[in-house]
Amino acid sequence: MNLIRLKILASGKGVDMKMSVLFRFTLVASFFFFTSASFAINVPKPMAIDIDDLGWKEGWDLHESGGPYRLGLPRGRMMTLQDYEVIVYISKAVGVRIKSLFIMSEFDRANICANYPTTNEKGSNWDNTALVNDNDFLIMDYVKENAAHIEFGLHGVRHEFWDAETHKLSRAEWADNQKKRPYDVLWGHMECFKKLIDQYGIDFPKSVRNAAANYYYNPNDPEDTGTLMHAWGVKYATLPPNRQYVNDNGLMVLLRSGGVAWDALNSAPNSYPETEFMTSHWTNFVALDPANNHHAGDKWITFFRKVQDDPNRYTTKNTAQLHSQFLYRKFSQISITKNKVLIDNRKMPDWAYKLDLLGNLLLKHKLQDGEHISSALLNGGHIAGYYEEQGYAYIILPKLERKQYILTFATGASEMPSYVLNDGTYNVEEFQSHRENASVKLEMYGTQEVKVKLLFEPHEVTSHNINLKVKGWRYEAPFINMVIHGQNIQGEKGLVSIKCKSQLE
Repeated sequence: MNLIRLKILASGKGVDMKMSVLFRFTLVASFFFFTSASFAINVPKPMAIDIDDLGWKEGWDLHESGGPYRLGLPRGRMMTLQDYEVIVYISKAVGVRIKSLFIMSEFDRANICANYPTTNEKGSNWDNTALVNDNDFLIMDYVKENAAHIEFGLHGVRHEFWDAETHKLSRAEWADNQKKRPYDVLWGHMECFKKLIDQYGIDFPKSVRNAAANYYYNPNDPEDTGTLMHAWGVKYATLPPNRQYVNDNGLMVLLRSGGVAWDALNSAPNSYPETEFMTSHWTNFVALDPANNHHAGDKWITFFRKVQDDPNRYTTKNTAQLHSQFLYRKFSQISITKNKVLIDNRKMPDWAYKLDLLGNLLLKHKLQDGEHISSALLNGGHIAGYYEEQGYAYIILPKLERKQYILTFATGASEMPSYVLNDGTYNVEEFQSHRENASVKLEMYGTQEVKVKLLFEPHEVTSHNINLKVKGWRYEAPFINMVIHGQNIQGEKGLVSIKCKSQLE
């Protein structure tokens, strides 16, 4: 097997033919792997939650008087900064960036919604003055500053849809019980949402969860929900079971399953579903007294750690990584035999690349005491990143092209000589390491520390994107720790170069 692999990597012509022979051989060999526990590496199924309904200021419902459904909390329960802090508390404990879907009408400081009468129950008479206060900026600045932990997603302007003349409510904002609403009117809702977040300097979301799960699906209609969202740069969506569209006119739509009731205060589920996403609502993460929110937070931390303990599942660091893992598992042929992973990615659809949906592929390996991944090569080159958590090693591969790959790895008492320690919630798109220089391609969310094990002592760190800033760095051999900030909270991509002294002379 090693001889065959060396011939493949050394050859230019004939690689595809030899790879195909190797893949056919390994399909037989890989059967042993799946019936034996001797080498526990796999391509785990991803898992994440998305949280509906952040952004409300008043927690109680108004639907009985023609207003929106909100959080189902007792009248008088106002939402505070502490109700956002609990999301960050959970994220930091479990190392995931949590998709949080926002309603923005009650952060309207200029009565913007009055110009879009179908967004609210008062129509053009909308007046949000009573709810405007200085805490608006305190909260939204907190959300932006914690982009590493909170993904700001789209839920809606005010969750429902109102007739512009009668002010009669119908469910819900983005579709009429899964039927079509006027496209130009919904375009106005998107425009309204953008103006609301522009007040706070927030970048437009890449993720949506349609309010009340109302979604108009018609891939033959250039005015369906997928088309609308894609036109505004939204890439990812989730819906209940039996409504998975994967690619609906440019929007990737995956299933999400139920967890606990939408209005269940201070509640986390005891188990996790088979789907990639699990439904949750902001109410599930808070207590009646905001000072006690950590009790709910601890329940969710326990939930996430259960998923992380499952050898066949993993909690994704962010939404982009989850969708990428889904695509590889769906379209790639992956076979494993002991310490070799053969990946045939030739059937990956073109739209996965055109829509920029493809990124990392992650593998999970159960570690023995004192064991690490001591080497990992993808077609003889570098992997993207690596980390260890709760007794497992995670090997992260860069974006794969439409061709065949071989990942070889070994375990031992020592670590790899050079790698990116991907223990943050950012994405590592590519890593190169040499004796005198190294480079990391990143998609950064917010401000995070990026740790790289180097083969040399660094003397200069440079970002090639002015919106991806190196705020500072320090070297504690053999790791360089770089503090990197991404301007766009929805993800800032760029290349960071690291050089030793001789490279500067």
